[in-house]
Amino acid sequence: MATNGATPPPSNLSGIARPSKGLVVVKPKDMRGTLMRLWQLVRKKSRGMGLILVLSALSSVAAVISPLITGRAVTEISEGSVVTGALIALVAMYVFDWLMKFLEKYIMASISPRIIDHLRRTLFDKIRELPLSFFDMHQHGELMSRLTNDVDNISTTISNSLTQLLMHCFTVIGVFVMMMLTSPLLTLIAFAGVGLITLLTKVVTKRTRKLFKERQRDLGILNGQIEESISGLSVVKAFCREEQTQADFDRKNEKLCAVSIKALVYSGCLMPITNVINNLCYLSVSVFSALMYLRGSITDIGLITSFLLYVRQFTRPFMEVANIYNSFQTAVAGAERMFEMLDEQSEPKDADDALPLERVDGEIEFDNVCFAYGTGKQVLSGISLKIPAGTRVAIVGPTGSGKTTIISLLTRFYDVTSGRILLDGHDIRDYRLHDLRRAFGVVLQDTALFAQSVKDNIAYGHADASTDDVRTAAEICGADAFIERLPNAYDTVLEQGGAELSQGERQLMTIARAVLTNAPILILDEATSSVDTVTEQKIRRAMLKLCSGRTSFIIAHRLSTVRDSDVIILIENGRIAEQGTHDELMRLNGKYADMYRTQTGK
Repeated sequence: MATNGATPPPSNLSGIARPSKGLVVVKPKDMRGTLMRLWQLVRKKSRGMGLILVLSALSSVAAVISPLITGRAVTEISEGSVVTGALIALVAMYVFDWLMKFLEKYIMASISPRIIDHLRRTLFDKIRELPLSFFDMHQHGELMSRLTNDVDNISTTISNSLTQLLMHCFTVIGVFVMMMLTSPLLTLIAFAGVGLITLLTKVVTKRTRKLFKERQRDLGILNGQIEESISGLSVVKAFCREEQTQADFDRKNEKLCAVSIKALVYSGCLMPITNVINNLCYLSVSVFSALMYLRGSITDIGLITSFLLYVRQFTRPFMEVANIYNSFQTAVAGAERMFEMLDEQSEPKDADDALPLERVDGEIEFDNVCFAYGTGKQVLSGISLKIPAGTRVAIVGPTGSGKTTIISLLTRFYDVTSGRILLDGHDIRDYRLHDLRRAFGVVLQDTALFAQSVKDNIAYGHADASTDDVRTAAEICGADAFIERLPNAYDTVLEQGGAELSQGERQLMTIARAVLTNAPILILDEATSSVDTVTEQKIRRAMLKLCSGRTSFIIAHRLSTVRDSDVIILIENGRIAEQGTHDELMRLNGKYADMYRTQTGK
């Protein structure tokens, strides 16, 4: 909403260093619970995962059988036999292993994008449902980070790590069975190394999980600062804040760098240490198996060869799983941040008995309305006002008095704290929200244009409008002249939210958009604040024609634009201070009269 009235706490001004809001608190959560919830969210989009499971099991067959075949070959060689059959079997195993892994990657390549598409759709749908109060308390860049970086981390984990994890799990089970069948005693020795790797993994990942979540949080903060600095670059330059903005960026970037170094150092030390433990385990098994062979406990040299290979096959998956589990920390951190957004309270849903709003007369009543934003500060107090259908209402008052808040409540961007607002005799909360908002044509102080054609921007709330309808709407508010001067007139595609247009031209386009909606209730929130006096007079004449027969609300600082209103409401400190026509308020000789004389010099 515009900022001329009492507005919710704004996000950081572009390029100006201020404490960030809406930060994710770093605290450990249940990884298993997060993964289970993630699975519940994506399982309907995971067709083919059962086949991945089967292929992973088959892929582990080579790891389980090849040491046995190798041991048999060593035994045959020691006995002077030909090993052609064993070599052919080994080649067949390796080819089979490659085929299974190729099929895994091929199928996963189709599953992973579907899952990520579903996650992004789910998040974007949630963003569409969230109330404005949520966006008031979060940086846009930080929210974009959740939708892009966090989802990308989940994508990487699903596509790269999941198949490896499944294969390693099957390999561990198969190799353990073969080791127990070969030598239970040597298996116990090998388990000592596995126990150390498991303990080390638990200690390291407990630390890295917190660090990776901190890194994702700081990345979101940095993205927010970058987005605000770029979008508000003109403000940064105008106020000579380049050095301060650079310092703010450096501080946040260095913080991200520091926590990234810690996270990567902790996670990076895991693999070298597990390699050392694995080598010590392998050495211990080799020594014990040699002693057992010398004492006659083992007579088959090929069995020792097979077991040593099984030790490698057994401990290697644990090392890989430890590394994969460590990489899961980034994905889980991203999933937790994603679920934090999904758990936010959406806009109130329509009740089952919500009323349709097909025909709007436009009679509005404020019945002892009070409102406070999330900060708890009372913005409106005891607003009572009855507005007959077709009335042209002007709302004026000092900045921060609560003018725009009244409009926010009327359109149900926020709900009243107490009291009620009636439209045609019914509480607006009783209507279907979509129907209610379709009843309003809105022009905000902050223009919002999109990277679409001029025609599509004007027809934003009326997608089936013809070019003639768009042109007529533009002519009514005086926008047609400058639009025709654009390279492709109404087919000109705007870039960067209409940055190539002046502020006044952008405002005229948003007014044309409201004209085209032909809504029964019109809201003009500082519609003439960004135009020159000549254009203002054009808009004023257009507004008189546009507001004819409609209930309309005009918020303005320029009192010359509201003197023709049927009723003028002066808001001060969240209360109605004065009310009446222009002539009545001038005769009252109160605050409105003072404001008018000050502006006009009379």
